[in-house]
Amino acid sequence: MFEAIGGMTGLGGALLRVVAQADPAAPGAAAAVAAEGGKKAPGMGVLFEQLLIFGGIFLVFWFLVLRPQSKRQKEHTAFISTLKVGTRVVTASGIFGRIAAIDEKTVDLEVAPKTVIKVLRSQVAGLEGRAAEAVENATAR
Repeated sequence: MFEAIGGMTGLGGALLRVVAQADPAAPGAAAAVAAEGGKKAPGMGVLFEQLLIFGGIFLVFWFLVLRPQSKRQKEHTAFISTLKVGTRVVTASGIFGRIAAIDEKTVDLEVAPKTVIKVLRSQVAGLEGRAAEAVENATAR
């Protein structure tokens, strides 16, 4: 009944493929699968391809976002540990000052003569000269 399937196209071929997928034991089902080009049902190969794609996306995300952020965090931690009294710094909120005293978690900044404020040590963003250069470069663009 389904012997001449090799050249069948259009509605007849589509109907035969649907019948072959619905009942693989039907007469001519093997011929219908052969007419499709031997396509197999999705299985481990498709799952492996999807995992490979997601793994590639994660690697790109890691190289573009996570790795640079981790590197910046390590640099900032090293910078915070080297702070000394008398160093001119800028905080993350943009306050410029000179370090008057250092505690484990806080820094006393002298922002004007006889005006000292206490800020978290982790909020010291950088040295005053480098921060001023960064602001000038940002406004020059």
